[in-house]
Amino acid sequence: MNYTKCWLDYSKNLPNEQVATTFKCDFSGDIAQSAVNELKRAWKELYKIELTQGENAQIQLLKDENIHDEGYNVQIKNSLATVKSGSSNGMLYGVFALLRLIQINNRPWNELDITENSIPKNPLRMLNHWDNMNGDIERGYSGNSFFFENNEIIVNERTIDYARLVSSVGLNAVVINNVNVKDAATDLITDRYFDKLREMQKIFAAYGIKLYLSVNFAAPMEIGSLNTADPCDKNVKAWWKERAKEIYKNLPELGGFLVKADREGRPGPFTYNRTHADGANMLAEAIEPYGGIVIWRCFVYNCQQDWRDTKTDRARAGYDNFMPIDGDFKNNVILQIKNGPMDFQVREPISPLFGGLKQTN
Repeated sequence: MNYTKCWLDYSKNLPNEQVATTFKCDFSGDIAQSAVNELKRAWKELYKIELTQGENAQIQLLKDENIHDEGYNVQIKNSLATVKSGSSNGMLYGVFALLRLIQINNRPWNELDITENSIPKNPLRMLNHWDNMNGDIERGYSGNSFFFENNEIIVNERTIDYARLVSSVGLNAVVINNVNVKDAATDLITDRYFDKLREMQKIFAAYGIKLYLSVNFAAPMEIGSLNTADPCDKNVKAWWKERAKEIYKNLPELGGFLVKADREGRPGPFTYNRTHADGANMLAEAIEPYGGIVIWRCFVYNCQQDWRDTKTDRARAGYDNFMPIDGDFKNNVILQIKNGPMDFQVREPISPLFGGLKQTN
Protein backbone atom coordinates (compact mmCIF):
# COMPACT_ATOMS: atom_id res chain seq x y z
CA MET A 1 0.00 0.00 0.00
CA ASN A 2 1.60 3.25 -1.15
CA TYR A 3 0.79 6.26 1.02
CA THR A 4 2.62 8.76 3.17
CA LYS A 5 2.52 8.74 6.97
CA CYS A 6 3.19 12.48 6.97
CA TRP A 7 5.11 13.60 10.05
CA LEU A 8 4.64 10.20 11.71
CA ASP A 9 7.16 8.44 9.48
CA TYR A 10 9.88 9.38 12.03
CA SER A 11 12.49 9.48 9.28
CA LYS A 12 15.00 11.66 11.14
CA ASN A 13 18.10 10.21 12.76
CA LEU A 14 18.41 12.01 16.09
CA PRO A 15 21.57 11.94 18.22
CA ASN A 16 21.16 9.02 20.62
CA GLU A 17 23.97 9.63 23.09
CA GLN A 18 22.63 9.59 26.68
CA VAL A 19 19.05 9.44 25.37
CA ALA A 20 16.25 8.07 27.58
CA THR A 21 15.88 4.31 27.48
CA THR A 22 13.03 3.70 29.95
CA PHE A 23 9.48 4.96 30.53
CA LYS A 24 6.66 4.61 33.05
CA CYS A 25 2.95 5.21 32.53
CA ASP A 26 0.27 5.98 35.13
CA PHE A 27 -2.54 5.21 32.70
CA SER A 28 -4.06 1.97 31.43
CA GLY A 29 -6.49 1.04 28.67
CA ASP A 30 -6.48 1.12 24.88
CA ILE A 31 -5.72 4.83 24.52
CA ALA A 32 -2.80 4.59 26.95
CA GLN A 33 -1.52 1.58 25.03
CA SER A 34 -1.67 3.58 21.80
CA ALA A 35 0.43 6.30 23.42
CA VAL A 36 3.00 3.80 24.69
CA ASN A 37 3.13 2.07 21.29
CA GLU A 38 3.70 5.41 19.57
CA LEU A 39 6.46 6.33 21.99
CA LYS A 40 8.25 3.01 21.52
CA ARG A 41 7.81 3.13 17.76
CA ALA A 42 9.24 6.65 17.54
CA TRP A 43 12.21 5.80 19.78
CA LYS A 44 13.09 2.81 17.64
CA GLU A 45 12.92 4.81 14.40
CA LEU A 46 14.35 8.13 15.62
CA TYR A 47 17.03 6.87 18.01
CA LYS A 48 17.40 3.22 16.98
CA ILE A 49 16.74 2.28 20.61
CA GLU A 50 14.24 -0.16 22.14
CA LEU A 51 12.42 1.77 24.84
CA THR A 52 11.57 -0.36 27.89
CA GLN A 53 9.34 0.09 30.90
CA GLY A 54 10.96 0.84 34.26
CA GLU A 55 10.15 2.44 37.59
CA ASN A 56 12.94 5.04 37.71
CA ALA A 57 12.22 6.07 34.14
CA GLN A 58 13.57 8.99 32.15
CA ILE A 59 10.18 9.42 30.41
CA GLN A 60 7.20 9.60 32.75
CA LEU A 61 3.56 9.68 31.64
CA LEU A 62 1.82 10.98 34.74
CA LYS A 63 -1.75 11.54 35.82
CA ASP A 64 -2.46 15.04 37.11
CA GLU A 65 -6.10 15.74 37.92
CA ASN A 66 -5.41 19.48 37.93
CA ILE A 67 -4.91 19.37 34.17
CA HIS A 68 -7.82 19.34 31.71
CA ASP A 69 -8.83 15.86 30.51
CA GLU A 70 -7.72 16.62 26.95
CA GLY A 71 -4.98 19.03 27.91
CA TYR A 72 -1.36 18.26 28.72
CA ASN A 73 1.88 19.58 30.14
CA VAL A 74 5.11 18.44 28.51
CA GLN A 75 8.48 19.20 30.05
CA ILE A 76 11.93 17.98 29.02
CA LYS A 77 14.78 19.11 31.25
CA ASN A 78 17.91 17.61 32.77
CA SER A 79 17.46 14.41 30.72
CA LEU A 80 13.99 13.82 32.18
CA ALA A 81 10.77 14.07 30.18
CA THR A 82 7.34 14.26 31.81
CA VAL A 83 3.95 14.27 30.16
CA LYS A 84 1.10 15.15 32.53
CA SER A 85 -2.64 15.10 31.90
CA GLY A 86 -5.95 14.49 33.60
CA SER A 87 -6.84 11.58 31.30
CA SER A 88 -5.36 9.10 28.85
CA ASN A 89 -6.73 11.21 25.97
CA GLY A 90 -4.71 14.23 27.02
CA MET A 91 -1.72 12.03 27.72
CA LEU A 92 -1.88 10.67 24.16
CA TYR A 93 -1.88 14.22 22.77
CA GLY A 94 1.00 14.99 25.10
CA VAL A 95 3.05 12.07 23.80
CA PHE A 96 2.54 13.27 20.23
CA ALA A 97 3.60 16.76 21.38
CA LEU A 98 6.72 15.29 23.00
CA LEU A 99 7.65 13.53 19.76
CA ARG A 100 7.04 16.67 17.74
CA LEU A 101 9.16 18.80 20.07
CA ILE A 102 12.19 16.52 20.09
CA GLN A 103 12.18 16.37 16.28
CA ILE A 104 11.79 20.13 15.89
CA ASN A 105 14.64 20.84 18.32
CA ASN A 106 16.91 18.12 16.90
CA ARG A 107 19.38 18.33 19.80
CA PRO A 108 21.02 15.78 22.08
CA TRP A 109 18.68 14.50 24.79
CA ASN A 110 20.69 15.97 27.67
CA GLU A 111 20.59 19.44 26.06
CA LEU A 112 16.82 19.62 25.63
CA ASP A 113 15.05 22.24 27.76
CA ILE A 114 11.42 22.45 26.60
CA THR A 115 8.05 23.15 28.20
CA GLU A 116 4.68 23.12 26.44
CA ASN A 117 1.16 23.41 27.86
CA SER A 118 -2.01 22.92 25.83
CA ILE A 119 -5.76 22.91 26.52
CA PRO A 120 -8.20 22.53 23.59
CA LYS A 121 -10.54 25.46 23.01
CA ASN A 122 -13.25 23.31 21.41
CA PRO A 123 -14.56 20.03 22.85
CA LEU A 124 -15.50 18.67 19.40
CA ARG A 125 -12.71 18.75 16.81
CA MET A 126 -13.97 16.94 13.74
CA LEU A 127 -12.88 15.90 10.26
CA ASN A 128 -15.85 15.75 7.91
CA HIS A 129 -15.13 13.51 4.89
CA TRP A 130 -17.22 13.54 1.72
CA ASP A 131 -16.39 9.99 0.65
CA ASN A 132 -18.89 7.99 -1.37
CA MET A 133 -19.23 4.24 -0.96
CA ASN A 134 -18.31 3.50 -4.56
CA GLY A 135 -14.87 4.87 -3.73
CA ASP A 136 -14.99 8.34 -5.24
CA ILE A 137 -15.03 11.56 -3.25
CA GLU A 138 -17.34 14.50 -3.86
CA ARG A 139 -15.09 17.50 -4.42
CA GLY A 140 -12.10 15.25 -3.84
CA TYR A 141 -8.78 16.17 -5.42
CA SER A 142 -6.30 13.62 -4.08
CA GLY A 143 -7.38 10.21 -5.26
CA ASN A 144 -10.04 7.77 -4.17
CA SER A 145 -11.48 7.01 -0.76
CA PHE A 146 -9.52 4.83 1.65
CA PHE A 147 -12.72 4.20 3.64
CA PHE A 148 -14.84 2.73 0.84
CA GLU A 149 -14.54 0.78 -2.40
CA ASN A 150 -17.26 -0.89 -4.50
CA ASN A 151 -19.84 -0.25 -1.76
CA GLU A 152 -17.72 -2.01 0.86
CA ILE A 153 -15.95 -0.59 3.92
CA ILE A 154 -12.15 -0.83 3.97
CA VAL A 155 -10.42 -1.52 7.29
CA ASN A 156 -6.69 -2.20 7.12
CA GLU A 157 -3.28 -0.92 8.23
CA ARG A 158 -3.93 2.41 6.60
CA THR A 159 -6.99 2.86 8.83
CA ILE A 160 -4.67 2.65 11.84
CA ASP A 161 -2.17 5.10 10.35
CA TYR A 162 -5.04 7.46 9.55
CA ALA A 163 -6.21 7.31 13.18
CA ARG A 164 -2.65 7.98 14.36
CA LEU A 165 -2.39 11.05 12.16
CA VAL A 166 -5.80 12.43 13.17
CA SER A 167 -5.04 12.01 16.85
CA SER A 168 -1.55 13.46 16.49
CA VAL A 169 -2.99 16.87 15.62
CA GLY A 170 -5.59 16.80 18.39
CA LEU A 171 -8.73 15.86 16.45
CA ASN A 172 -11.25 13.67 18.26
CA ALA A 173 -14.10 12.99 15.79
CA VAL A 174 -14.44 11.77 12.21
CA VAL A 175 -17.39 11.56 9.81
CA ILE A 176 -16.38 8.97 7.24
CA ASN A 177 -19.08 9.37 4.56
CA ASN A 178 -20.45 12.11 2.34
CA VAL A 179 -23.18 14.23 3.90
CA ASN A 180 -25.12 13.81 0.63
CA VAL A 181 -26.22 10.30 1.57
CA LYS A 182 -27.55 8.07 -1.18
CA ASP A 183 -27.58 4.49 -2.46
CA ALA A 184 -25.55 2.05 -0.33
CA ALA A 185 -24.59 4.75 2.18
CA THR A 186 -28.17 4.76 3.45
CA ASP A 187 -27.49 1.21 4.70
CA LEU A 188 -24.61 2.31 6.95
CA ILE A 189 -27.12 2.33 9.81
CA THR A 190 -28.13 -1.30 9.16
CA ASP A 191 -26.56 -4.68 9.91
CA ARG A 192 -25.23 -4.75 6.34
CA TYR A 193 -22.22 -2.75 7.56
CA PHE A 194 -22.17 -3.04 11.36
CA ASP A 195 -19.33 -5.59 11.47
CA LYS A 196 -16.87 -3.44 9.52
CA LEU A 197 -17.96 -0.26 11.26
CA ARG A 198 -17.34 -1.97 14.60
CA GLU A 199 -13.76 -2.74 13.51
CA MET A 200 -13.23 0.86 12.46
CA GLN A 201 -14.84 2.20 15.63
CA LYS A 202 -12.47 0.11 17.76
CA ILE A 203 -9.42 1.46 15.92
CA PHE A 204 -10.64 5.04 16.22
CA ALA A 205 -11.52 4.65 19.90
CA ALA A 206 -7.97 3.51 20.71
CA TYR A 207 -6.80 6.94 19.51
CA GLY A 208 -9.48 8.96 21.28
CA ILE A 209 -11.56 9.42 18.13
CA LYS A 210 -15.36 9.18 17.92
CA LEU A 211 -16.84 7.74 14.74
CA TYR A 212 -19.78 9.67 13.26
CA LEU A 213 -22.01 8.74 10.32
CA SER A 214 -23.82 10.93 7.82
CA VAL A 215 -27.39 9.66 7.63
CA ASN A 216 -30.18 9.92 5.10
CA PHE A 217 -33.13 11.94 6.43
CA ALA A 218 -35.37 9.93 4.10
CA ALA A 219 -34.20 6.59 5.54
CA PRO A 220 -37.64 5.76 7.05
CA MET A 221 -38.97 5.76 3.48
CA GLU A 222 -36.00 4.17 1.71
CA ILE A 223 -35.19 1.36 4.14
CA GLY A 224 -38.07 1.51 6.60
CA SER A 225 -41.09 1.03 4.34
CA LEU A 226 -42.82 4.17 5.60
CA ASN A 227 -44.47 6.59 3.19
CA THR A 228 -43.17 9.71 4.90
CA ALA A 229 -40.10 11.15 6.61
CA ASP A 230 -42.09 13.87 8.42
CA PRO A 231 -40.16 14.50 11.67
CA CYS A 232 -43.39 15.16 13.54
CA ASP A 233 -45.03 11.91 12.44
CA LYS A 234 -45.28 9.45 15.34
CA ASN A 235 -44.34 6.48 13.14
CA VAL A 236 -41.24 8.25 11.85
CA LYS A 237 -40.19 9.11 15.41
CA ALA A 238 -40.74 5.53 16.49
CA TRP A 239 -38.76 4.22 13.52
CA TRP A 240 -35.73 6.36 14.32
CA LYS A 241 -35.85 5.41 18.00
CA GLU A 242 -35.92 1.72 17.14
CA ARG A 243 -33.13 2.20 14.57
CA ALA A 244 -31.03 4.12 17.11
CA LYS A 245 -31.44 1.28 19.60
CA GLU A 246 -30.14 -1.20 17.02
CA ILE A 247 -27.29 1.09 15.93
CA TYR A 248 -25.98 1.67 19.44
CA LYS A 249 -26.32 -1.98 20.34
CA ASN A 250 -23.83 -2.69 17.55
CA LEU A 251 -21.81 0.54 17.72
CA PRO A 252 -21.91 1.62 21.37
CA GLU A 253 -19.14 4.21 20.95
CA LEU A 254 -20.73 5.96 17.96
CA GLY A 255 -20.52 9.74 18.36
CA GLY A 256 -23.74 10.43 16.49
CA PHE A 257 -25.12 11.62 13.17
CA LEU A 258 -24.28 14.30 10.64
CA VAL A 259 -27.38 15.36 8.72
CA LYS A 260 -28.00 17.47 5.65
CA ALA A 261 -31.71 17.64 4.85
CA ASP A 262 -33.82 19.44 2.22
CA ARG A 263 -30.91 19.21 -0.21
CA GLU A 264 -31.18 19.27 -4.01
CA GLY A 265 -34.80 18.18 -3.99
CA ARG A 266 -34.29 15.54 -1.29
CA PRO A 267 -36.71 15.28 1.66
CA GLY A 268 -36.21 17.23 4.85
CA PRO A 269 -38.31 19.10 7.39
CA PHE A 270 -39.19 21.81 4.84
CA THR A 271 -40.80 19.13 2.68
CA TYR A 272 -43.44 18.74 5.39
CA ASN A 273 -43.66 22.42 6.40
CA ARG A 274 -41.60 21.72 9.52
CA THR A 275 -38.67 23.68 10.91
CA HIS A 276 -35.01 22.75 11.14
CA ALA A 277 -35.54 22.38 14.89
CA ASP A 278 -38.30 19.83 14.28
CA GLY A 279 -35.99 17.77 12.06
CA ALA A 280 -32.90 17.97 14.23
CA ASN A 281 -34.72 17.39 17.51
CA MET A 282 -36.48 14.27 16.23
CA LEU A 283 -33.10 12.64 15.55
CA ALA A 284 -31.52 14.08 18.67
CA GLU A 285 -34.24 12.57 20.83
CA ALA A 286 -33.67 9.16 19.24
CA ILE A 287 -29.93 9.06 20.07
CA GLU A 288 -29.93 11.09 23.27
CA PRO A 289 -30.20 8.01 25.57
CA TYR A 290 -26.88 6.77 24.16
CA GLY A 291 -25.00 10.06 24.50
CA GLY A 292 -25.25 10.72 20.76
CA ILE A 293 -24.91 14.14 19.11
CA VAL A 294 -26.63 15.41 15.97
CA ILE A 295 -24.55 17.68 13.75
CA TRP A 296 -27.21 19.49 11.73
CA ARG A 297 -26.12 21.19 8.51
CA CYS A 298 -27.65 24.66 8.14
CA PHE A 299 -28.77 24.06 4.58
CA VAL A 300 -31.41 26.71 3.96
CA TYR A 301 -31.54 27.85 0.37
CA ASN A 302 -33.70 26.80 -2.54
CA CYS A 303 -31.38 24.96 -4.92
CA GLN A 304 -33.75 25.78 -7.81
CA GLN A 305 -33.52 29.50 -7.15
CA ASP A 306 -33.11 31.53 -10.35
CA TRP A 307 -29.92 33.57 -10.26
CA ARG A 308 -31.84 36.39 -11.92
CA ASP A 309 -34.17 36.66 -8.91
CA THR A 310 -33.02 39.91 -7.32
CA LYS A 311 -35.70 39.95 -4.61
CA THR A 312 -34.52 36.90 -2.68
CA ASP A 313 -31.53 37.79 -0.47
CA ARG A 314 -29.77 34.47 -0.26
CA ALA A 315 -26.93 35.85 1.85
CA ARG A 316 -29.36 36.39 4.74
CA ALA A 317 -31.22 33.10 4.28
CA GLY A 318 -29.47 31.58 7.29
CA TYR A 319 -30.63 34.44 9.51
CA ASP A 320 -34.16 34.36 8.13
CA ASN A 321 -34.52 30.64 8.78
CA PHE A 322 -32.70 30.19 12.06
CA MET A 323 -33.31 33.39 14.02
CA PRO A 324 -37.01 32.62 14.67
CA ILE A 325 -36.11 29.18 16.10
CA ASP A 326 -33.13 30.28 18.17
CA GLY A 327 -33.29 28.32 21.44
CA ASP A 328 -35.61 25.62 20.10
CA PHE A 329 -32.91 22.97 19.57
CA LYS A 330 -32.17 20.16 22.00
CA ASN A 331 -28.90 20.29 23.93
CA ASN A 332 -27.37 17.44 21.90
CA VAL A 333 -27.77 19.30 18.58
CA ILE A 334 -24.88 21.24 17.05
CA LEU A 335 -25.60 23.51 14.10
CA GLN A 336 -22.93 23.34 11.40
CA ILE A 337 -22.56 26.33 9.11
CA LYS A 338 -20.16 26.87 6.25
CA ASN A 339 -17.09 29.09 6.34
CA GLY A 340 -18.70 31.65 4.07
CA PRO A 341 -21.92 33.68 4.13
CA MET A 342 -23.62 31.51 1.50
CA ASP A 343 -23.24 28.42 -0.63
CA PHE A 344 -21.98 28.95 -4.16
CA GLN A 345 -24.57 28.01 -6.74
CA VAL A 346 -24.52 28.93 -10.42
CA ARG A 347 -27.41 27.59 -12.48
CA GLU A 348 -26.43 29.26 -15.77
CA PRO A 349 -23.38 31.12 -17.14
CA ILE A 350 -23.40 34.65 -15.75
CA SER A 351 -20.10 35.96 -17.09
CA PRO A 352 -17.13 34.80 -19.17
CA LEU A 353 -15.38 33.93 -15.91
CA PHE A 354 -18.09 31.47 -14.93
CA GLY A 355 -18.99 30.37 -18.44
CA GLY A 356 -20.39 26.85 -18.32
CA LEU A 357 -19.72 26.38 -14.62
CA LYS A 358 -22.37 24.55 -12.63
CA GLN A 359 -21.49 23.84 -9.04
CA THR A 360 -23.97 22.47 -6.54
CA ASN A 361 -23.73 21.46 -2.93
